[in-house]
Amino acid sequence: MTRAAGTRARGGLRAPGGPGGPGTRGVLGAIGMIARAELRRRWTALTALGVLVGLVVAIVAGTTTLIRRTATAHERLERASAVPDLQVSFLRHDPELARRIAAVPGVVQSWTSAGSVGRLEDQASVSYLGILGDTGGSRDIYRPVVVSGRAADPASPDEVLLDERAAADLGFEVGDVMTLRLLTESDFLNFDTGFGTPGGPLLKLEVTGLTRAAGESARQMPLTITPALVNRLDMVTTVVMLRLAPTPEAMTTATSALRRIGQGLRTDPLAREFPPLLVARPATDGDARIAATQRVLVTGLVVFAAVVGVAGLAAAGQAFYRHHAAGARDQRIEAVLGLPALGRASARALAAAPAAGVAAAVAASGPLLAGSLEPLGPLAGMEPHPGYATHTALICIAAAAGLVTTTLLAAVSAFRAGQQPAPAQVTQATAVQATAVAPTATLRGVGGLTEAPGAGHGRAGSPQSPWSAVPAWPSPARRAAPARPPRTPASRITRNAVARRGPAWWWIGVTFALDRGRDRWSAARRPAITGTAIGVTGLIAAATIAGSMSRLVDEPQRYGWNADLEITDARPEIVNRLAADPRIAAVSMLDVSTATVEIDGQGHALSMPDVITAHGPGDAGPGAIGRGDADPGVDLTVYALSAKPTAVPPPRPVGWTIFEGAAPARTNEVAVGPRAARRLDLRVGDHLSIATNNGGNARLRVVGIGVGPVLNGERLGESLLVAPDMLARVQRTQPMRSALVRAVAQVDPVNLAAALGTEYELAAGLMPAEVANLGSMGRLPALLQAVLAALAIAAAGHAVGTTWRHAQRELAILRTLGFTPAQTARIPLVTSCVTALLAVTAGVPLGLLLGRLAWWEIAAATGVSTDLAVPVELLVALPAAAVLIGLAIAAMPASRAGRLLPGALLRGE
Repeated sequence: MTRAAGTRARGGLRAPGGPGGPGTRGVLGAIGMIARAELRRRWTALTALGVLVGLVVAIVAGTTTLIRRTATAHERLERASAVPDLQVSFLRHDPELARRIAAVPGVVQSWTSAGSVGRLEDQASVSYLGILGDTGGSRDIYRPVVVSGRAADPASPDEVLLDERAAADLGFEVGDVMTLRLLTESDFLNFDTGFGTPGGPLLKLEVTGLTRAAGESARQMPLTITPALVNRLDMVTTVVMLRLAPTPEAMTTATSALRRIGQGLRTDPLAREFPPLLVARPATDGDARIAATQRVLVTGLVVFAAVVGVAGLAAAGQAFYRHHAAGARDQRIEAVLGLPALGRASARALAAAPAAGVAAAVAASGPLLAGSLEPLGPLAGMEPHPGYATHTALICIAAAAGLVTTTLLAAVSAFRAGQQPAPAQVTQATAVQATAVAPTATLRGVGGLTEAPGAGHGRAGSPQSPWSAVPAWPSPARRAAPARPPRTPASRITRNAVARRGPAWWWIGVTFALDRGRDRWSAARRPAITGTAIGVTGLIAAATIAGSMSRLVDEPQRYGWNADLEITDARPEIVNRLAADPRIAAVSMLDVSTATVEIDGQGHALSMPDVITAHGPGDAGPGAIGRGDADPGVDLTVYALSAKPTAVPPPRPVGWTIFEGAAPARTNEVAVGPRAARRLDLRVGDHLSIATNNGGNARLRVVGIGVGPVLNGERLGESLLVAPDMLARVQRTQPMRSALVRAVAQVDPVNLAAALGTEYELAAGLMPAEVANLGSMGRLPALLQAVLAALAIAAAGHAVGTTWRHAQRELAILRTLGFTPAQTARIPLVTSCVTALLAVTAGVPLGLLLGRLAWWEIAAATGVSTDLAVPVELLVALPAAAVLIGLAIAAMPASRAGRLLPGALLRGE
């Protein structure tokens, strides 16, 4: 090659430096010159590639912004609404007791308020509303965020704030006036036996604002009244909210001290169904109830971002490689002139600098636009600051990622393209090699390879031989060539297809799909094929999780609700009337109280009573509550079921849903909720010790794992079910009683609820908050499946396009070997279908495995059974759908393969 030729090749590139190669300044000058020439010639393509990389990074960064906002919504709402660590309630107004509670060890801040209950008037059914009285003054505990309207005037007795969830359930909006009749203390204490019309005052209150707060306090007492109104009323309860020191032992120390205070209090005979001190953990309980939903949403968004990132970067990398492969001849000229591979790649990376700037700008737009998206699903209702919100750090990170990713892709793809050897010349030797592979083979019919009669005996050019244009041996001019010339993919594929039965185009297409050779076109399509498999994996996992969620929401018995109605505070005479009602098929009494399960130092249930020697003033002997500063047990909600006979015996009783084992039938048996079983490390057949109310212990055997209706405000799956006579021994408070009712088949439960709701306080379809949160995600799981399916199809299309752009030369060689246009067109179709089936084969088991693991985590956080709902319909339809999609995306490459002109293509090489 002459110096003039080298100069013309790259716009005047000269080989600087001496005979030993270019010097440092010469190399830098050459890099700059090549970069300028590359940018002038191909700036449009580089800009398009920068936009492509920027879009991929923007989608991933925007999704990351949404993940952050979704994953932290509850935590930020806790901080914004200043949810307390502990909330202690007790009957009557007792300032001295409130001061004792506020002074327990571990407390750093407290706020004392008042509580009451009111009955809403002018409602279709009986509805009661918990009331929290603001006692005034500045505070840093429990400040619900006003998200609509305005805050109530502290000096106005007629203005109130209402939690937005209660407002949605009851149909109230800002500016509405609610009519409320308050309960007296006597009404409150006789709630379980009935009191008729509440004896408190009748109030007309204007809703000035809707509030949003984390924790369970807002659910239990959604109505907040002003200090002016509190001073005019006789409130029923006192509520003390506590902020604890941020130390691991603060919670244990404070709860143990509260236990000791509660033991020393006298219980009103009319209030035996209430503990002396009702202690709740608003922040912890609320976080557990939203954990499963948060996990589903965050996992789905992470999978979406990962699939987009892998598929998008694979496509961008291949696009960059094709861009630089088109200039591989220029790189070979530069190499001859002495420029090293690193310098050639650096020149292309420098030319891509403007494209990297474009990518950075486009990438930064992702988090900017995602700032308008609020958290997904039910977590949108926990966003403390609705509206636009973005994250400056994520914008900067996205811009930097777009810049660096574009530069790296440009450098790496240029380096790879520069290492590509010069294309082999297609000569008679190539065809001779293919002939030597199968000298007796001929193509017949639809392309099947069979042995022709008399093959190998005819002379060259005989009509019997399809290889007439190919001489039997290399010409003398070629005898000096290496003994084993480099084999082409076409010759290798043809050789592999010879020994197989069936059409040759079929086996060649399969071989193209399965080929693991070292050819660059084979390696180039692997990232795209991997992206397709990842998309299928995500689709199967998302469908598995979505199916399990839908089954949980659609089948109430899975979360323990197998009744139609629940009658609150059902007295014996009410139960008798319900059992005699011909519209009712089954009635079960459900008593609920609290029991203390003894635990060891690791928090696991003790199988035997823990005999303790007293060591301090707080010790009260074996099985008692309060042993110094140690926490001897954990309080759990305990239920007892007793079915009542009806006119027509029901086919199945109303009660708990048992996932494993059986319901307790004897006094010494117990069924445990899934969450409680994991917390206490219990399995069917284990034993646990429960403190009795006479100072002793009861040793019970676990006979079942299951869930039932949540009537005491506990988390789903964190309760016990015992026999009625055992409940009388272990209950810490007088049980609250409800009746579970199931209508006969001929009666619509809605009509029955309407008829009974005028007389009793009832609830229909008690969906726990954990399940309700999962159900309120709406069409998000289906949308995620659609997006993952689209990404898998896009990745498959990219794989097919990449494969056949690199394989045109191989198809041309096959045409010279005797393939017809129709046979050549079928090869891409077969390859695409086999590739799609390979992606399905790899993606289905991986998707089921990931879906199983994810659903186990979700079910464990929710407190329900972990059994999986396998998407059978999708699994059955997916292989056929994969074949159809493979045919569709390979239609254009197949059409081009059929119209391929091998002479023109091979002559160009």
